[in-house]
Amino acid sequence: MGWHSLYILLLAVGGVQGIVLGISLWGRRSPRRRSNRFLALLLFFLSYRLGAEALFETGMASIQNWSYHVLLEYNWVYGPLLCFFTASLCDPDFRVEGRRWLHFLPAGIEFLFSNFVKAQNFYWDGTAESISRAGYWGYVLWEHTPFQLVVSFGLVLFYAFFSKQLIQREASLKEEEVQWLRRILSVYQAFAALALLAGLVDYLFFNYAFRPFYIFPTYGGMAALTYWLGLEGFARRNKAIPFHRRREQEGPTPENEALGRRLRALMEEQHLYRDPNLTLATLSAGLGVQPYQLTQLLRSHFQQNFNDFINAYRVEEAIRLARDPAYAHLSLMGIALEAGFNSKATFNRAVKKATGKTPKALRQ
Repeated sequence: MGWHSLYILLLAVGGVQGIVLGISLWGRRSPRRRSNRFLALLLFFLSYRLGAEALFETGMASIQNWSYHVLLEYNWVYGPLLCFFTASLCDPDFRVEGRRWLHFLPAGIEFLFSNFVKAQNFYWDGTAESISRAGYWGYVLWEHTPFQLVVSFGLVLFYAFFSKQLIQREASLKEEEVQWLRRILSVYQAFAALALLAGLVDYLFFNYAFRPFYIFPTYGGMAALTYWLGLEGFARRNKAIPFHRRREQEGPTPENEALGRRLRALMEEQHLYRDPNLTLATLSAGLGVQPYQLTQLLRSHFQQNFNDFINAYRVEEAIRLARDPAYAHLSLMGIALEAGFNSKATFNRAVKKATGKTPKALRQ
């Protein structure tokens, strides 16, 4: 078996392993369910890229057939997913909402740009005049410059650095509990920096004459990182990282006491819990604090996470409504909606957790 065959095998093994572990992580119920799903998404996209590259290397996919238009690039999504995986480990209540969706804007631009550039193949007859000026320069930028490479690895560098800062800001526990994650982020930074440097050197000094010089190590390194990241994450799939442990042990402070009173006033006077779309971000904005500060307050002052805190108010409201003759005409689901729940399953779980009984007992 030659080195090229070994290279293809490495890509295939990395891709298959990423898919298998990603599927397992996605469906697993654990304290780390949300972070497991972010990791699964990252593994899926990495595996897709490895699989596509393997198909091109074997000749099964090429610019001459349908695969050129189907196998689009999704390289600009790795950085945000790596960061959201880290953020969801730091905060179990972390959600992608509001302005956080903007982190995926580069991936959306990449998707549109890739489709636009590859669509030029339908019009091109071998001459520059057969396609528009935008199509021509878009194709040149996309296929004959390191533009994709610079943005892809630049995003990985930025988000890996940002993730490390997030750990530094949030973590107040022993270093060994987050050392594995710091190590992964550091290796991703080093890998992105080396791949970026090699691609730029090739473009600036060799006019892309030696693409294998950086293409093979880049995808080979990506396969190794996918394998390593998948195994590290899978090994810790059921273990939540208690980032706020030391802060909780410090006990209540005057600032937390005042903030806790303001929070209770918002809930009991304005009945914000009745809003089925209430989120950590909107509630923290109402308090004038950052989401992570509200999370810390809930953990240290109320010993609850965001969902449990809000659902406790909703269950109390549902009990009150169920016993009020004015609401006797409503079904239990109608009462749940009035109290702020947005699904029957969430209502049932919250009532069972708070009262130890089924929702039918609320009318008794």
